[in-house]
Amino acid sequence: MESKGARMSATTTTRVPPAPGTPEWARVVSASKVAGIIGLSPWESPRSIWHLLRGEIPSDDGKNQDVKSRGHYLENGILSWWQDRHPELKRVRRQWYAELGAWAAATPDAAAWPVLRPKAGRAPAVVVDAKTSRDDDAWGTPGTDEVPAYYAAQTQWQMHVTGARVGYIALLTTRLDLREYRIDYDADTAQGLERIAYAFYLSTLDDAAAPPLDDHVATFDTLKRLHPDIEADSQVEIDEAMARAFVDAQAAKRQAEAAERAAKSALLDAMGDTRLAVWNGITVARRQGNRSGVSLVGVAKTIEPKEQDL
Repeated sequence: MESKGARMSATTTTRVPPAPGTPEWARVVSASKVAGIIGLSPWESPRSIWHLLRGEIPSDDGKNQDVKSRGHYLENGILSWWQDRHPELKRVRRQWYAELGAWAAATPDAAAWPVLRPKAGRAPAVVVDAKTSRDDDAWGTPGTDEVPAYYAAQTQWQMHVTGARVGYIALLTTRLDLREYRIDYDADTAQGLERIAYAFYLSTLDDAAAPPLDDHVATFDTLKRLHPDIEADSQVEIDEAMARAFVDAQAAKRQAEAAERAAKSALLDAMGDTRLAVWNGITVARRQGNRSGVSLVGVAKTIEPKEQDL
């Protein structure tokens, strides 16, 4: 399917993308934005991406600088480690850039070819993204495509735009091991992503087409950033449903926080000087030192047994 300027293959290829953080880059649908558009990103929501594409908020919110710096400093080392495992790829270029047109692009961390001097304009055989992990359990068996859904979507987009048919994610784990995951190009999935992304891009031209609000942190943060000023002696009349929803949510939050404190107190009392609280082989929480004493950190996200344990 090709409609209203959308293209199914890369139209231009270069190693110099628009600079991230610039207004030009903010208007481009990239792989990370696609994951937000379809609602899979932990960091972005459809609403936050919509305002970003319209140039209404900066592309960098200034948060998670430590995480961003970690990825920046480790990227080249991870890619070099991965490249050593693939001598069959004779040509590897870092920071590759390709686009579908003015509206969409892909910037994989690297692109690779099986020949040393690929012909000009030849699509890469492989694209690669370097990642670092804070939760190894979120990743599946190395060598498979068992990766977080948002990274799978990003990789399909990278392949679709560049013309590659294989995508790798090179992952540095918390134990400083290198894992690699392979994702094969799926035309139906990738073309579906393009149709959704292009329709979303067109919606940003309509002031009344904003995606619905949701409970994503990115949506909340975006709305705060949209209106940084406060007009003195001003007010807005809201309806009863909105007023009740806010007041009831605040009350529920206080009740939940009280219940959490009670549960933590019971747990600390039961733990004494021990480090870990365990139930049925599952680590529920741990005590760890901090500057002011000891804190209790939740570990288990659920106490339901894993499928392999059933």
